[in-house]
Amino acid sequence: MLSIDGRSVTADLDSAGYKKMGVTVRTASSWDEAEKVLNSEPIDVLVINLDYRRVDGTRIIRHIRSVEQFAKLPVVVTSVQAGSRTRSGAVEAGADLFVELPVPRQFFIEKLKSLLSQTTRSAARIGTGGEARFVYEGKKISCPLGDVSNGGVLLHSHVELTVGTELKVELFLPGVKKPVEVSGRVVRKVKGNIKDPSAIKGFGFRIDSCQGDGRKRLEKFVALNAETDSPMRYYL
Repeated sequence: MLSIDGRSVTADLDSAGYKKMGVTVRTASSWDEAEKVLNSEPIDVLVINLDYRRVDGTRIIRHIRSVEQFAKLPVVVTSVQAGSRTRSGAVEAGADLFVELPVPRQFFIEKLKSLLSQTTRSAARIGTGGEARFVYEGKKISCPLGDVSNGGVLLHSHVELTVGTELKVELFLPGVKKPVEVSGRVVRKVKGNIKDPSAIKGFGFRIDSCQGDGRKRLEKFVALNAETDSPMRYYL
């Protein structure tokens, strides 16, 4: 969870308590700080305190919804002002959930869980066959596709890539006639099994943009396969 708040959710509701409940909290006091966090690590939900006057919360929400990279990020707004004008303004800007302050930590977490469960289909990762192709340091590389989601893919490659490496990748998905061309960056490494040196390694790749109608084709593929897939998990 990323919180944009002067005092922050960690101060108001006890960071240690969140940690015990399995929630990692990152904080930011401005949009610039928040954007750096969003670009450096996976964030499942953004929480904005509308009472924090240093930032314009509704303006940030509109900006997020206009940027493809962040457009589908669940956004929760909080405020001590629970009037209909405040609520409707946040929702019209693109917020997914409004929570009145003060709020008990347990109740707040349940609200977040409920919101995330509603977005599971679009954030879910599904196991698939297929192949990925990309160019790195002048070399054309092909590797098997692992998990796939609307937000990213797991590539089973032994190529050593550092987190943050930007790539253009062609995804050859089973049953999809032409490859989906995407751009993005490496967000995590998969080390494989230490006990088995031959185990497949790889890296998690976050999709920032798709070429042409690639986004629609990827979302269609995920939706069709997620219907019969195993329990949903959040990706990247």
